[in-house]
Amino acid sequence: MLNFVVQLIIWILCIYGFFSVIQDCVNFNTYRKLEENIKFVMTVRNVENGIEEYIRELTYGRNFYNNLVVIDMDSTDDTLEILHKLEKEKFNMKVLEKEEGKKYIQDMVK
Repeated sequence: MLNFVVQLIIWILCIYGFFSVIQDCVNFNTYRKLEENIKFVMTVRNVENGIEEYIRELTYGRNFYNNLVVIDMDSTDDTLEILHKLEKEKFNMKVLEKEEGKKYIQDMVK
């Protein structure tokens, strides 16, 4: 009788573990879908001295899945050119100018 009870407990734990693994797989896929919908929006203005280093540090070892959006707010220095250079280097980011950025954010909020 004791042997039967021990085997029953082991089977229950095995079944519980199996369903836990399935649940973790489902949650992982849900997290991946959620991660693709998250947007990181950064506005910048006249920060040519540090923006390239900041973007490189921010994206180092991370894949933003094109979810990093940088909006230039009418910079009068070379900030926009630096951002476009980084965008061409495949930093998985989108660079928008002020008016495009306003429209982008309005569309996101809707």
